[in-house]
Amino acid sequence: MTNYSNIKLEQSELDTISTFEQNLENIFITDTNVAICSSEDNLIGLVIEIDSTFILSEVFSLLKLNLNDSYQKINSSKAILLFKNAFYTLNQSLNGNADIDELSIYFKDTSIIINSINRNSIIEEIGDIIYAVIQHHKHYSTLMGLMPNEIHIPVIEDPTTKKLFNKSEAVITPNYQSPYLQYWGMYFDSYDKPLIYNLNRTNITPGDLDLSFD
Repeated sequence: MTNYSNIKLEQSELDTISTFEQNLENIFITDTNVAICSSEDNLIGLVIEIDSTFILSEVFSLLKLNLNDSYQKINSSKAILLFKNAFYTLNQSLNGNADIDELSIYFKDTSIIINSINRNSIIEEIGDIIYAVIQHHKHYSTLMGLMPNEIHIPVIEDPTTKKLFNKSEAVITPNYQSPYLQYWGMYFDSYDKPLIYNLNRTNITPGDLDLSFD
């Protein structure tokens, strides 16, 4: 556990977060680091890094997930349920004052970086995100003929709408579709700049991306 926060935490709170980190290591059977970062509204912002020793497709097999699995099966998979339960237990101990600002999963062939778009967005939508990663794997891994080095989830279509992603506001549109399921940013070795993966059209296009959520 690493503490970058300027929020004063009691030792009992630090111990609780350390236990959460250990629980994640047991769930994912790999090295995990939980960093405490400054956040808005005195929230305890958490940055979680999971370091896998497998390639992405091998992890699908280890979790007994595949392209033919249903939305319900993936959302109710053991690892996802245990992850959610560990976070809810942590947050209950911290009186609801913690949130996940970023979840980074490092595989041998790619990295997936998931950013928060509003309060509890990662923990609430992690099943949907994993489902999308699995369902779109054959598309984003074959369109360029290789796996991206990094997958950033999500990116925003129009920078002028960035204000919608203020952590204190809910993201609601007339025809709501989660921002996590619209556009992703991808880095490839053979390209200097990131590319945009469109989940609805299952294609990759160049574009100017701002991957910062500051």
